[in-house]
Amino acid sequence: MKKGWESSRGFPRRLYGTLILAVLLAGIYSGDAQAAGRYEPMQEGYVQRLDEHGMAAEDYLQWEEALQPEEQIGRELLEELDFDHVQQALEDALDTELNFGQTVTRAVEGENLFSPKALWKQATGQMGTEWSRQKGTFLSVLVLAICAAFLANFSNIFKNQQIAEVSFEIIYMLLFLILLRSFEEASALTQQVLGGMQDFMKALIPAYFLSVTLASSPVTAGVFYPFVLGVIYIIQWLMEFLLLPLLNGYVVLVFVNHLTREEYLSQLSEAVVRGIGWVLKSLLALVAGFQIIQGMVSPAVDSFKTTVFSRAASSIPGVGNLAGSVTDVLLGSGILVKNGIGAAGLLVLVLICFLPVIRLGIWVLALEGIAALVQPVSDKRMTGCISGISDAGKLLLRMVFTVAALFMLTVAVVAVATGLRI
Repeated sequence: MKKGWESSRGFPRRLYGTLILAVLLAGIYSGDAQAAGRYEPMQEGYVQRLDEHGMAAEDYLQWEEALQPEEQIGRELLEELDFDHVQQALEDALDTELNFGQTVTRAVEGENLFSPKALWKQATGQMGTEWSRQKGTFLSVLVLAICAAFLANFSNIFKNQQIAEVSFEIIYMLLFLILLRSFEEASALTQQVLGGMQDFMKALIPAYFLSVTLASSPVTAGVFYPFVLGVIYIIQWLMEFLLLPLLNGYVVLVFVNHLTREEYLSQLSEAVVRGIGWVLKSLLALVAGFQIIQGMVSPAVDSFKTTVFSRAASSIPGVGNLAGSVTDVLLGSGILVKNGIGAAGLLVLVLICFLPVIRLGIWVLALEGIAALVQPVSDKRMTGCISGISDAGKLLLRMVFTVAALFMLTVAVVAVATGLRI
């Protein structure tokens, strides 16, 4: 009896279990049928994509809508950034119709930002223009140097040597006045270039480091932003109150040193040149060292935090893969925008320096050529004066190259360091 009772009682349990299982299967089948009818327009390969991403059917369309192309999301992010101040600084530094926002958009879309052929054409045109403009100055220097050579070689015809010496000093004074006027033009051009780069960087770095923050690198942006601002103001102070005044003093020392036959101030003038070179090297080493060290530490912190956030979002049941995919796309778009702004900024810095460097280079090379040409026949004081002014021009070029290298290195280090995760 007991066994029969257990059998009769166990049968309803199995029956109830069978009925519950049947109801669940019916519900699942009904849900699948509704989902299939709802997502009927999906393209072929739907089942394969579901298997690949491991997500529910109702999440698939949301996932596809979220995964827009990075370029499209990048363009939407660019619309939120304000480049008005950057454009104004660009127009003040360059006489061009270049639009910074359009340049960034082209960089984000992967287009070429400049044409080497166009740059070469512009460079050759600037060379011809600068030679035509400076030709009169160079000919005047050459003629005065030749006149000094005649006085040096035919001074014996004068019974009174003081006449020859006074004549030489007059020619030397005329030469120095011409060279001084030419150096003032080169110095003013250098100040204009340095000021243009500094003003452009002051306008660029807020937008640039905002894009760095959008690329999920807030720690890097917080470290580099005040540092770059400090570097800009330090460079401005050094150039305005130390290096350029020292260089002007060096030009005066060159003039006085070669006025007499004995060089009494040669060591002092060489010390000034070494001091200017030491300051530029130290500035470049300190800034580059700080950026390299911080470029290894700060981006690693940002990358760690981003990885933790992405993994946490991916672990959410049901929507984890969707959240992880959307996070990756947004981060990739932010980095794309950041690199686009950085590339456009580097291009503008190159354009600011390009033509002035050509002008300074032609001026320095012409003076070097004149000094080498007249050295065999002219007085060594004339040659020394021309060569000294040429050395001053080399220092101007060195200042431009150093400041440009500092700014370009800053943009490039941040761009590379914060993009290593992609």
